[in-house]
Amino acid sequence: MDIDALEAFAMRLVGTASPSGQEGAVAALVRAELERLGYAVEVDSLGTVTGTLDAGPGPCVLLDAHMDTVGVTDLAAWSADPAGELRDGLLYGRGSVDMKGPLAALVHGAAAAALRRGRVVVSASIAEEMIEGYATVEVARRLLPDAAVICEPSHRTVVVGQRGRAELIVEVHGRPSHSSRPELGVNAVDAMADALRAARAVELPPAHPQLGPAILVVTDVISRPHPALSVLPDRCTATFDRRTLPGEEADDALVPLRAAVAAAVAPYGATAEVTLGVDRFDAYTGTPIEAPNFAAAWYTGADAPVARAALAAVGGEPNHWLFCTNGSGTAALGIATIGFGPGDETLAHRVDEHIALAELEAGARDYARLVEALTAEGPAA
Repeated sequence: MDIDALEAFAMRLVGTASPSGQEGAVAALVRAELERLGYAVEVDSLGTVTGTLDAGPGPCVLLDAHMDTVGVTDLAAWSADPAGELRDGLLYGRGSVDMKGPLAALVHGAAAAALRRGRVVVSASIAEEMIEGYATVEVARRLLPDAAVICEPSHRTVVVGQRGRAELIVEVHGRPSHSSRPELGVNAVDAMADALRAARAVELPPAHPQLGPAILVVTDVISRPHPALSVLPDRCTATFDRRTLPGEEADDALVPLRAAVAAAVAPYGATAEVTLGVDRFDAYTGTPIEAPNFAAAWYTGADAPVARAALAAVGGEPNHWLFCTNGSGTAALGIATIGFGPGDETLAHRVDEHIALAELEAGARDYARLVEALTAEGPAA
């Protein structure tokens, strides 16, 4: 493995901006590096770049890392350049750990594996920060892999499960009036205040023994009109983030909140709708995307063959993620799914995000071991 080339590739990725929907420049870098390392490369209609290494009959293993990043909101808060800076053995920059560093380690690590049978597909996917799983599902449906590895940072531990995510939209409808005569209208904000209190009392499912509790938290509230000058607001909308547990579907999140909100706003004479959020945007290729904002939780478990093989290859104890990933998509298709990546996941989306160069190198070597292990014995179920 060419460590200098690995580090240079990671630096180029971090230095190239790729907010969701604008991954084209990074996709070009990934495609060029995959071709240089001997992968057979394809780009699908969404812009996801895949590189395949084929050693003949045997299992197919999909390893996925997304190309997009969240933005930088306050440049002045950073002590390092968000566009990439090497300092004291650390690579700083937006996306260094989430997840351009892991992507670089994956591309170089899989290429260095001693592949004797089967097929390995590296997927550099789009728009994970906007909608988890959507782009990876498109790849997985085409390939029908025997196992999937989601390469988000995990301190180089094998991840065997994660919570899911649902975006719930609560919209309260009131009736406008002059604010000097509130009795002539229905104040949607007043009604929403009680709806928010009711949401805190919604009963959630019992905690999962490994993944912990389900969560329901409000993330934004906005009223109409805004600004409201001497007008009672006739509409108020709140967005909730609902972290789900294995086995929960969208209705399991929607129905209890819908009942609680309806009861809370009724005394005001207001009405309310509770719906699942929908993501609508264009991929960088111009392909339109529209999909409900729901990604299921999954739990493969440490005793699954794919997890046992991975743990034997890289060691350590099984781990889990509290956040949501593209694994929601592969697991929902019935594909044996695990996670593994270099770096500290708690640094994702934060000021001075970084990854150690030593961790990058170790992660690449671990990916080579994983690829060898998961293609050695037959389908990982």
